[in-house]
Amino acid sequence: MYKYLLCWRYLRTRYIALASVISVMLGVATMIVVNSVMAGFSAKMRDRLHGVLADVIVESRDFDGFRNWREVMARIKDVAGDDVEAMAPTMETFALMKWSYNGQPITRQVQLIGIQPVERAKTGDFAEFLVDEKGDKIPPSFAIPDRVKKNNPASEMLQDEDNPGMRQALQEMIDGQNSDSGAIIGFAMGHAHIQGKDYCIAPPGTRVMLMYPQAGRKPSVTTDNALVIGYFKSGMSEYDSNHVYMPLEMMQRMRLLGDGEGNGAVNQIQVKARPGVDLDKLRATIEKALEELKPRYFMTSTWEQKQGPLLAAVAVEQSILNILLFFIIAVAGFGILAIFSMIVVEKTRDIGILKALGASTSGVRGIFLGYGLSLGLVGSGVGMIAGLLFVYYINQIEHGLSVVTGRKVFDGDIYYFNEIPTLIQPATVAWIVGGALFIAIAASVWPAQRASKLRPVQALRFE
Repeated sequence: MYKYLLCWRYLRTRYIALASVISVMLGVATMIVVNSVMAGFSAKMRDRLHGVLADVIVESRDFDGFRNWREVMARIKDVAGDDVEAMAPTMETFALMKWSYNGQPITRQVQLIGIQPVERAKTGDFAEFLVDEKGDKIPPSFAIPDRVKKNNPASEMLQDEDNPGMRQALQEMIDGQNSDSGAIIGFAMGHAHIQGKDYCIAPPGTRVMLMYPQAGRKPSVTTDNALVIGYFKSGMSEYDSNHVYMPLEMMQRMRLLGDGEGNGAVNQIQVKARPGVDLDKLRATIEKALEELKPRYFMTSTWEQKQGPLLAAVAVEQSILNILLFFIIAVAGFGILAIFSMIVVEKTRDIGILKALGASTSGVRGIFLGYGLSLGLVGSGVGMIAGLLFVYYINQIEHGLSVVTGRKVFDGDIYYFNEIPTLIQPATVAWIVGGALFIAIAASVWPAQRASKLRPVQALRFE
């Protein structure tokens, strides 16, 4: 019983130990906050990356693709069975997009993607990322809505024009534009972010010119026109700044890869797996089947493999931050070691009296180990509560700091997040608290061992 009484007394009266408690508390709280925010960012990023890409992607090594994509999809369905939920053919190529804004020409390099929108929506979150100029959801379709047909300068001029000849010319211009196909462009491409505000520089109804290569021994450049009908807003600047979607059949025809009967070539097949399926095993199964169909022609990968470098970079960054932040708790451990060593020297006479009264070696050792455990429990407990509260109210805290500093601490326009994403992982909180307790106990082992080895007679000679 005396061990617990002394531990409690030292904890209440030895205010110098508060430095160690505060160090442990700050270390634990900081690690919980950083890990929760990093985990939240990582989870959001993975969700959005996965939403852009299907579970498994089959690509051809040939840039011009393959025409027997229906046979390939049937082969995939045969070997995968119920593990495959949906598939969508895709054609991707690089292109230049040009349009005019306020009389000024704008030219951008883009990734042009030909898709069947309804089928593509079945393989991922494509439909969730489609918005209009107001940010409202639009259906996965390339049909040109009436509101877009009227949203062009010629339509506005037609309303105020009385000259029959001019009205006819404007109407022909409008009909010519409306005969173009619809296109969905990246949100960041169609908007300019200036001084905290988004300005639309390619509003719906804007006629864009697309230039991309045709197939053949000597590829030439083909030109096509399209009307902007909506925007692709995934929240990932890599995609929102250069992706342009157009009808697959139209792209096949313009690249001289279609026959007009829906049998054109594609260079990608997006495969959505049934929930719970092991994607690595599914990828290996599909890869083996397609290798038998056409050796060394197809490349098969999961969405994580396609985004491997980016996901690996985030994981490495999180690991390095954990190591650096854990040094804070390690510093607290050295503080406990120094404080306990001083206490052993200061309490040498008291230790001698305890031993003279019958305290055992293990009992004296237990006093200091229990004291170290108490400091660790208090520091890590308070730190855990403080860290979890900070994470819970992090967006309110961010708002308060923004008001105080006069500038936005977390700019949602940069990350496309309405608030700071967080994700509390109980296992992570447990190992942080457990690590802090381990360091606190480990730091008290040497002073406890030194105190337990003192002999009563030698200890009382310090009197």
